[in-house]
Amino acid sequence: MLAARGGALGWALGLAAFLSGCGDEGFFPTSVDPGPDFSVADLLFDEGFFYCQVEPRAIAAKNCGPGEAGDSGCHYTVTSFRLSAHPAVACNGNVPTGAIPAEARGNYTASQARMQRDADSSPLLLRPLQELEHPRKIFETNDDAATVIRLWSKQVTTQ
Repeated sequence: MLAARGGALGWALGLAAFLSGCGDEGFFPTSVDPGPDFSVADLLFDEGFFYCQVEPRAIAAKNCGPGEAGDSGCHYTVTSFRLSAHPAVACNGNVPTGAIPAEARGNYTASQARMQRDADSSPLLLRPLQELEHPRKIFETNDDAATVIRLWSKQVTTQ
């Protein structure tokens, strides 16, 4: 019986020694050394696509800034998702061809903060669909505005 316990103890100690070889410095590394300048890349949604597609088709076309008659100012004056009026950005496809007004850049920043990689989980899409708290339904799930927001979720870069 003592030999059985000694054998089990020896086996357990051998296993512990073997497993101590696992991990960052062992026989079987379990992770990659990220190095001294490790950082997670920021996910950025394509700016040109926003100026040329999202803003004109999903924001301006739906009057999200000024709202409709009888609304109380909407995103130009009332909410934390603040938008600013500006002249339309000239585009060639999804590429802006002229100067980007500061107001448009602000709208991009505010919109990106409400966007997620999965558009169907994104407040930028869910609020106007009235699936999250919003004063009124702006568009339906199959509307062009919803489609362009979903497309924007696929237009990403990392910084």
